[in-house]
Amino acid sequence: MSDLDPEVRVLAPLYSSALELLRERLDDIVEDILRNLKESIPVFAQVPAQYDSTLREVALAACNYLLRLLEEESVAEGDIKWGDFRGLELEEILHSFQVGSEVAWRWIKRTWSEAGYPLEETLKAAELLWRFYFSVTDSVAREFIRQRQESADRFNDLLNRIRTVREGEELLRLITMGACDVLGYRRAVLFLVEREMMTPVSAADREDQAWGKSILDEEKKYPLSPMADNLVTRAFYEPSIKVSKAEDGERVAFLTPSREAHFALVPVKPEGSPSGLLYVETEPLGKFIRKREVELLSAYAEAAGMALENLRLYRELETKRKIMDNLMSRVNTAHEEERARIARELHDSVAQSLLKIIYAAGFALDFLKENPPLAVDEINEVQQRAKDCLGELRAIMSNLRPTSLDILGLKETVLRYAEQFEEEYAISVSVDLEGLESLPPSAELPVFRILQEELTNVRKHSNAGSVHIRSQLSQGDFVLAVEDDGVGFDPHMLEAEQESGKQLGLMAIRERVELLGGDMRIDSTPGMGTRITVRIPMVGGGEG
Repeated sequence: MSDLDPEVRVLAPLYSSALELLRERLDDIVEDILRNLKESIPVFAQVPAQYDSTLREVALAACNYLLRLLEEESVAEGDIKWGDFRGLELEEILHSFQVGSEVAWRWIKRTWSEAGYPLEETLKAAELLWRFYFSVTDSVAREFIRQRQESADRFNDLLNRIRTVREGEELLRLITMGACDVLGYRRAVLFLVEREMMTPVSAADREDQAWGKSILDEEKKYPLSPMADNLVTRAFYEPSIKVSKAEDGERVAFLTPSREAHFALVPVKPEGSPSGLLYVETEPLGKFIRKREVELLSAYAEAAGMALENLRLYRELETKRKIMDNLMSRVNTAHEEERARIARELHDSVAQSLLKIIYAAGFALDFLKENPPLAVDEINEVQQRAKDCLGELRAIMSNLRPTSLDILGLKETVLRYAEQFEEEYAISVSVDLEGLESLPPSAELPVFRILQEELTNVRKHSNAGSVHIRSQLSQGDFVLAVEDDGVGFDPHMLEAEQESGKQLGLMAIRERVELLGGDMRIDSTPGMGTRITVRIPMVGGGEG
């Protein structure tokens, strides 16, 4: 605080006894200030009796500050700790100084009047008192604004850190620690709710680290029901922030708040992620959870919910990226294997046939002059070898893409393949095909390969006597189901078998389906046959 106006001097030493009169009544003045504060300002009327000692300390410090000002030219500004007022609003702080100044003025006027001091000296004291009031309130207002700006900066920094965390445990820890370290609560617990059970996933106590650990180590769960009528369920299901003052032995879920502490239950409702509830608790006899604190908690819960949802989406994206990387790796491997297979087929069939043609043509040339009948036989052999070679090339090309797909369409290709399968392997095949014509051209070959792989699986592993192929459009998806009456198997053993090199055909089917953005379901029981259902999303929807 700056020095007082030099024209306003303090009382002369002649009247120092007047200040002594005030000092003798200082306890009465403080009690009078305390009583007037509680009568005039609602927030002071709400504080528990145990908090009165703190109010007395502040009022006493302010009175001593004023008395020193009345007998000295200036007083250091740091004599009153403005931090004592941080739980209040600026309007309440200024109002409290106004009330205190008015009480002090009444005591000065009455005490000095009873002692017979001149009115002009009382008026001088009044001028100093009001200068004290305006100077102090200006200082308090500046300090209040500085503290609020500092709090806002810390709060925004916390929100930024919460938004950028990409590790789940760190995010949960930051949410509860931020409520304690930045928002100023003594304790905080974050619960997540799944299947109407509330589970603590992070807990913190600003002064007792063991408390948070004990909450998590107990692994307790709290049942939630919209039919229950308690503070926890109302906070979660309404949803709205609930604030209360702890009573002796009160339980909040399975927590026991400290006596005389205030607590709040704050719903956390992210889109897509599990919902939750944030519990915060003040120090006993500490700050109130007032309108401003409720607004901050609401903003904090919204940011925490968004962070939880962003983390879920980030994890989902990472999982999909890993799946796609794995699929692309498998696709590349499959391409290489396909190239190797084609190379082997060309070597084993076409190349061998061409080599025989070359030899037969050479023999024909040799026999042409010496033994024309033998030359004719060799030429006939060349012709037959060429036909065989052409058939082998056509078979290889058909395996790459059946020509009937382009000429007859997918449905007719499937029908012919089913007939061929039945004739070749003596397994009865029935078909019920709908929706094939709705598939885009880019999906026809993958769907046909999926069907081929499923029937190959039936032939190799099922020991089935019959198989049924059914396709349809359902809820915007193309659904293909292949069901046999074979030996079946335990789907739970599938992953272990695939790791040991078995059931790779099913893995190949799943990979093709996932490349189309679909999913595959396997229903099978040992001795009861197998049904494989493939569902592929259709762009633009379909008929149910």
